[in-house]
Amino acid sequence: MLAYIPYLTLFAFVCLLCNLYGWRREGVLRLQLEKLTDINNERSFNDNGTDVLQLTPTLLVLQWFAIAGVILYTYLSADCYEDLRSPDSGVWQELGLCMAVPAAWFSVQWILYQWVASLFHESGRATILSRVYYAVHILSAPLALVVLLLELVGTISPSGSVVLLMLIFISAQMLFILSGIRIFWNGSVTLCYIFLYLCTFKIAPLLIILAKMG
Repeated sequence: MLAYIPYLTLFAFVCLLCNLYGWRREGVLRLQLEKLTDINNERSFNDNGTDVLQLTPTLLVLQWFAIAGVILYTYLSADCYEDLRSPDSGVWQELGLCMAVPAAWFSVQWILYQWVASLFHESGRATILSRVYYAVHILSAPLALVVLLLELVGTISPSGSVVLLMLIFISAQMLFILSGIRIFWNGSVTLCYIFLYLCTFKIAPLLIILAKMG
């Protein structure tokens, strides 16, 4: 059971403290949830509440990368419990690579958003959309932590953890897309842009990754 591995238990405890701090009154998690549920999405995100330079939001996004990496490693490694109990340099490298996968996805998507925004001269709305993108990952962190805690105590298996993690990821992407529609909606022509967006930012990267893996 992963809970018997001291550094993983300590990591989960630190993440739990960070999340509790984020859910306090006026905390970043509570603030981002209120913004995402605000009907006037553009107005609510038109401030620096999700500035990437703020410490707590950054820690929560990094937490998402780390937790996703740990869960992915436990799924891919046949002897994950033994490997994590006595990790060598190879285990640390594989674990770091698993953490780099969600971090790379996040970073590439972020860069593409900024690039496309510069092409269409929509820097203002792109800034708001970037904050929404940041916010959905911030709010994904506590959900991923719950999955990790369940795996730590042996309630769910590594395969079950991956399924739950993917559901969280897909839900976050859908929430981001819906928020983007609310920000950029300008009649039926927006549907064409949404289709192009999905092909460019979501479907094409996944097809490239699957092709490389195959």
